Amino acid sequence: MEPYFVDENEGDAVKYTDSPEFESLKDQIASQLFEINGQVSTLQQFLSTLKSFLESSNINPKAVDKIDKKSVDNIHKTRNLVNEINQLVLRINDLEESTLDMTQVIAREKLSRDVKYSIQEFQNTQLSYTKIIKSINDIAKNKLATENNTALLEEEERDNTQVQQQHAQMIVERDPINNEEFVYQQNLIRQRDEEILNIEQGITELNEIFKDLSTVVQQQGLMVDNIEANIYSTLDNTQLASSELNKAMRYQRRSGKWCLYMLIALSVMLLFMLLMVFI
Repeated sequence: MEPYFVDENEGDAVKYTDSPEFESLKDQIASQLFEINGQVSTLQQFLSTLKSFLESSNINPKAVDKIDKKSVDNIHKTRNLVNEINQLVLRINDLEESTLDMTQVIAREKLSRDVKYSIQEFQNTQLSYTKIIKSINDIAKNKLATENNTALLEEEERDNTQVQQQHAQMIVERDPINNEEFVYQQNLIRQRDEEILNIEQGITELNEIFKDLSTVVQQQGLMVDNIEANIYSTLDNTQLASSELNKAMRYQRRSGKWCLYMLIALSVMLLFMLLMVFI
């Protein structure tokens, strides 16, 4: 049912369909949704690059670290955007249906569905990202473990030929650059493990938003279904009324023809009677 208000000056019922708050919220959601989709697309590009590293077995630690930092920053930004857009969706859903016209109700339902789809896409991309990073971390851990075991074996061989004092000066002996690289790799692995935990916690939190949004979409879908049902019902009634009108018009045309025939017959009879009288 479309809302109306009374013009105090004229006293007439005027149709009211404008909703500034709805239009403002709709524009904000559309803008946020565009930003979220852009961030998700960028994250998917980072993911594709990491996959190519993994598939080619050519994992450059520094390149991976650079992409990982950008990806984590992207995830944090997108997560904040999702929290913001969720508040906007809740606000637009709280608007009374009586203040919206049919077009606005349908537009609101479409926006909510689009937001739900984008959040789901973000969640799936995050899950794929954590899976790839875990695989890269496992490879890096195995590589470091192998290098460390090799260094220990080399140290044991040196121990067999050198005195205890020299041994104390050569614990896991590597040149300074290799030692720095070893520590660097360990720190990267630790940081990525922490990032994975944070991302997984964020995914769990967003799942709650996704569930709430699914409920909103379901409720709005029922409203739209009712509107569509009313439209189809009105269309059916209109078609039925049109059919009955056509029948009435055909009947009227047939009745008109019979009246004309009767009039002609009466005229002929009258003419015949007049001829009988005057002849």
